[in-house]
Order: sequence, then structure tokens, then C-alpha cells
Amino acid sequence: MTEALSGELSRVLPGTYKATVSQFFGMMLDAFDLVLVLAMAVILADVFLPKNVPALVGVFAIILSYTITLIFRPLGSAIFGNLADKIGRKRTLIVTMIGIGFFAALPGILPTFAVAGYLAFVLYSILRAVVGIFAGGEYAAGHPFAMEWAPPNKRGLASGIVQGGFSIGAFLAALLISVFISAFGKTAVVAIYWRYIFIFPLIILILGLAIRLTMEETPIFKNVEKKKMVERFPLGSLFKGEVRRDFFQVMLMMTGMFFFAYALFAFVPAILEAKGTLLGGGAFYINAYSNVTAFLAALSFGILSQKFGRKKMALAWCAMTFVLSAPLYYLLFQGAITGNFVLALVAALLIGAVTQGIWGIVPVYLSERFKTSHRGSGVGFGYSSGIFIGGWFSIYVPLMHTYLFTSIDTATNIWFSTAVLLMMGAVIVGVGYMIGPETVGSSLSEEGKLVTPAGAE
Repeated sequence: MTEALSGELSRVLPGTYKATVSQFFGMMLDAFDLVLVLAMAVILADVFLPKNVPALVGVFAIILSYTITLIFRPLGSAIFGNLADKIGRKRTLIVTMIGIGFFAALPGILPTFAVAGYLAFVLYSILRAVVGIFAGGEYAAGHPFAMEWAPPNKRGLASGIVQGGFSIGAFLAALLISVFISAFGKTAVVAIYWRYIFIFPLIILILGLAIRLTMEETPIFKNVEKKKMVERFPLGSLFKGEVRRDFFQVMLMMTGMFFFAYALFAFVPAILEAKGTLLGGGAFYINAYSNVTAFLAALSFGILSQKFGRKKMALAWCAMTFVLSAPLYYLLFQGAITGNFVLALVAALLIGAVTQGIWGIVPVYLSERFKTSHRGSGVGFGYSSGIFIGGWFSIYVPLMHTYLFTSIDTATNIWFSTAVLLMMGAVIVGVGYMIGPETVGSSLSEEGKLVTPAGAE
């Protein structure tokens, strides 16, 4: 591995644990908010839209409202990533966590369609946009913070843990929804209990903030400040010289990564609930459990990438995903329409692992692609730039369903269209990694150079 350079750690310190746990909570909060929207799409459609809207149309409308969140993430990444490179990662992270937690909880006090008509959906969509701004800043500052506190030989593990926080947040949110549905029934949840569910982001906010207020800035960023190497406009550096090529390579890779993510989060719940044959909240429980294998896969992927290389692992995973996409979603579809809980569960568990495992190296890979002085901007805006094309999954799948694959999907299900979305993601991510370098062994210090271990070449 690389020799310890200015500010780079050679061993695990208390700050390493705090930084990793802090970003674990940040990703957990982001995912919790995501699943509240996507797993409750059927419920929220009844709350914020008129009753005469067809069920699948209502679900697509709520999913589209989440796309609004995604659209505003690049703005948040630009603002807070630039800020993280100017004033530091820690102070920026306190602001972003407060913003996500507070605005993610506010929908719980909004008026329903029955009270305010379409204004209810408009207000809900505005809040989604604000959450997107703060969420875009969360990983812009948080991923570099966690990776800069990790010694080089532990970055893969730290990356897997950090990204695993997303799956745990998704699991907790889906499990919470399942419990509410089982305890009170869908009718009662639509009537009133959906409001109580939106209180829970505040709990994650309090826990995460308690950690962040005790953290110290990363030694690597302190070194940049000490040597007066802070850039005047870090975001602008992404579009100059060789960095510009790095940025567009990351943008291509992240475009496909969003297809990976939302092939699980956006459409697995819709596929499971399409026929209503999985009774007693079964569809919601299955959706929750899929995030357990997602966590294990992300953690394992991060650890293994340290040994075999980020690029090599990613390329192999993309090839496997392309082959398995259609069979796995067909099994999920069959389990859903026949009410076979075990079959649907097995398919969902495998889909969770396949779609989320490769995310385990995103925090470390992106951090290793950019210099300290513009790392917050590079990681944040590079991550969010995938949304420009990848974030419109909520339109791509309905279009494929309507004009290409209705006869395969069936009129009320979207299993094959979703599988095709995942296959497209596998191709795009694979090309993105193929044209980029191997990054294992990179020093994250400003003076660092790429030193790739022989086993990862």
C-alpha cells in the first residue's frame, strides 16, 4: 500500500470510527427518506392524489416526485461540495444532516388531497426538492470525510460500511411500514398513520447529529488548509485539464449506478404489490428483507475490492448482473402474482444483493478519483451527475412498459421493463469502469500518487 503522506493515516484512530459511523448514519437517513417515498408509493398516491387516478398511474406519480428530489441533488452537491472544500467537511456535514432530517419529516404535517386538492401534491413535491438539495450535499462532504479518516488498507471496509448504511436505512423504513400495515391495516395507514411514519427521520437525525458534533476535521484537509492549498473555486476544477476527463468518466459510471439502485428501490415494491396477492403486509416485509442482503453484499464488495481491485470486481459484477437480471425479476413477478411468499422473498433477496453490492465501493472509488482540494466537489457533483440521465428512471420504465414490453410485463406489472433498466445499468457501469483506472493504493493526500498493488492490476 501507499506510504503515509501528509495528513494520511497509517492506522485506525478514534476519528476513523466516528467518521465511518457518522457517514453510516448519513446514508441511513438518506435511504430512510427514499424508502418512505418509494415503498409507500401506493399509500402516498391515495393521500396526495384524487381517488379516481388508476393505481399504477398514482404510483408512477409518487415515484416521479422522488425524481424531483434527485433532480435537485446536483445543485446540493455543487453548493455543499464546494463548501466542504472551502471550509471543511465536518461543518458542512452538520448542516446537511439537519437539512435532510428536518425536511424529510415535514410531509407528515401536510394537508391531504381531500383537504387541499392538488396543492397537497405541489407542497409535497416542493419538500422533495429541498430534501434533494441537502441530500446532494450529504455525500459530497460525507464520503470524503469518511475515506480521508480511513487508513489506505481499511478504505474498502470503511466504504462498504458507509454504503451499507443506505441498505440498513432502507430496511428500517420498509420494516417500519410493514409493521404499521400489519398492525393497523392499509386503510387506517392511508387515513392517519402515514403521518406518524414521517416522524422517524427525526430520530435518525438526533443520533447522527450527536456523533457529528463530537467529530474533528480530517488530518488530510487540515494539511491542505495549513499549506494554503485550498482552491478559490473547487467546483470549477472539475472542468479543467485532466480532471475534466476523470469527472465525465465518473458521471458515466454513476449514470448506470442509478439504474442499479432504483431497479430495487423504485420498482420492486410496485412489482410485489401489483396484484395484492401477498396479504398481511407480505409485500412490504419482502421489500424490507431485500435490504438485508443488499447490506451484506455492499459490505463484502467493499472488503473484496481491497484485495482484488475496485475495477476488476466492478467489471465482473456488471457481467453477472446483465445475465441474471431478467431471470431474477421473472421469479419476483411469479412470486407476486401467485402469492408465493417464499419464491418472492428469495427473488427479492437476490435482487437486493445484485443491485446494491456494487455500491459498496462508490464512496472509496469516487474519493480516490479526485484530489483533496476539490474532492468534496468531485465526489458530490460526480455522484449527482449520474442523475442527469439516470435519474429519469421514473419515466424510462413507464415508457418501456407502455410502448415496448406491455405484452411481456402484463398490463398491471413492470417486471421485464425493470429488468431491462437493470441490464442497461450493467452495460453503462461496466463501460464507465472500463475506461477508468484502478484506484486501490491511491493516496488521498494532496501530494499523493497512484500506487496500485500487483494483485489489483
